[in-house]
Amino acid sequence: IYMPTQWAGFSWHNLKDYAFPVNQIPRLGGRFMWQQAYRYTADSNIQAIWMAQFDEVDEGTAIMKVAENSNFHPLSGSWLALDADGLALPSDWYLRLAGEAQKMFKGEVALTDKIPITP
Repeated sequence: IYMPTQWAGFSWHNLKDYAFPVNQIPRLGGRFMWQQAYRYTADSNIQAIWMAQFDEVDEGTAIMKVAENSNFHPLSGSWLALDADGLALPSDWYLRLAGEAQKMFKGEVALTDKIPITP
């Protein structure tokens, strides 16, 4: 079975000795992830989607609850908070988006290229 990967965003900043930007592939407040969900759901050949990654905070792909802004992460190190793209988002935003994407994939809600929920 072919299973495309859906992910929230990405950064190799912490993994590659700060050689890459902190917000290398921006999350865009969920729009980046939602566009993948939309494209994969619209493709009738795709039967399953892999959601990456629940807890990869170091790569910037985590969908688990994370810091909403810099007030919630450690002072040392480089951290990517949810407001990196200029939007105020709740800590569970990407879990909620993943849930909505699953509903869309299962046909429980209409196929849409727009995020159907608000933060």
